[in-house]
Amino acid sequence: MAAHAEGACGVIERDVLLDFRDAHVGYGGAPVLAGVSFAVRAAEVVGLVGPNGAGKSTLLRAVTGAARVERGAVLICGKDVRELSTRARAKMAAVVPQALPVPFAMRARRFVELGRHPHLDVLERPGPADAAFVEDAMRRTDTLRLAEQTVDTLSGGDLQRLTVAQALAQQPQVLLLDEATAHLDVNHALQILDLVRREADAGAAVLAVFHDLDLAARYADRIAIVADGAVSEPLPPEEALDAETLSRVFDVRAVVRIEPVTGAVAVVPIVRGADVAALDRGLVGLVCGSGAGARLQRELARAGCRAVCGALNDGDVDAAVAQALGHELHLLPPFGEADAAAEAWARERFSACAAVVVAPTPFGRANVANLRAAVRSGSPVVLVGDVTPERDYTGGEALTLVREAREHGALVVASEDEALAAALAHLETKEAHGD
Repeated sequence: MAAHAEGACGVIERDVLLDFRDAHVGYGGAPVLAGVSFAVRAAEVVGLVGPNGAGKSTLLRAVTGAARVERGAVLICGKDVRELSTRARAKMAAVVPQALPVPFAMRARRFVELGRHPHLDVLERPGPADAAFVEDAMRRTDTLRLAEQTVDTLSGGDLQRLTVAQALAQQPQVLLLDEATAHLDVNHALQILDLVRREADAGAAVLAVFHDLDLAARYADRIAIVADGAVSEPLPPEEALDAETLSRVFDVRAVVRIEPVTGAVAVVPIVRGADVAALDRGLVGLVCGSGAGARLQRELARAGCRAVCGALNDGDVDAAVAQALGHELHLLPPFGEADAAAEAWARERFSACAAVVVAPTPFGRANVANLRAAVRSGSPVVLVGDVTPERDYTGGEALTLVREAREHGALVVASEDEALAAALAHLETKEAHGD
């Protein structure tokens, strides 16, 4: 499977190796998936994500012949899978499943050697050339050290690496992964996916079902969403896994951001959509920043309240959470300070709230305007812990504003739960008065 080298498909790197053309696939009744149209090229990993039961595995089975192509076509290396024998398909495409039944007491080398069967005639025994392919597959998967061990004694990670080795021994140009790391710990999952990524970089086309969205974003070049009987056009991870799509497909409110260490897209689920009410119970203000208000935002949403989060910088965790949950905010440029207009907006919106909760956030020039707007909004203020000099990076302005708030009756509580209870009590009082 070396880059630029011809394999069973007779094609070179960057050619289309797997092609779905308006494919309708299923098991003889109504199609499970309809109108599937996309291609996977050599040296590319395309990930499939979607809810359980959406048809991700069915799409892989359409390639291997285990599911039927009712209409349209599925092509491997330009050849319709319906016109290929099982042996011919196995020479072109190999599957790595979640787990294989473990043959009792079979030695690891023999287990990998099973991948050579598509290349052998009936009753033909593997020869020196086959042994060389097995040796190479085990070397690439770092499993040569396991060669004489029996597979029933191996760990899940070692057995899955052997399964990949068996697939590579088939000399396929197309690798199909069906949640191949679902039952592995993080170390073994990364080992398997690093290996698959190397095979793709060497020229293989990989179509992989992922259970973990972060792993999909880290290893896939493009991601397709499988849901509601359809497969979306594969897109780069940062485009495929946006908050709107995650809400629609998985019913999850999530923050989607670039993880600074890996540079990959990271998905942070906040709350199930079913746990979020219509946010029509009333308004509660929240002075936050740097993620200090994330839990309060989530709990307010669960209580049916819309949080007014003031002016927050684009890129701030609290801003991302507010956008994901549908709370109110005035979005500032990254690292920008709130100008007079932004502060006026925050003060006006805080004045409409039943109460304003001040989260345990540090204060700097970027968010002290929110504290000032809250204190002077006329709404009851609830402080989660007192603001100490260690949290004041404004030269004392934040401490002065807190003293002003306490002089006007602000409540200081010890925990976010107490703050939430106090805010909801103010909301009930406001509702009782018909405000």
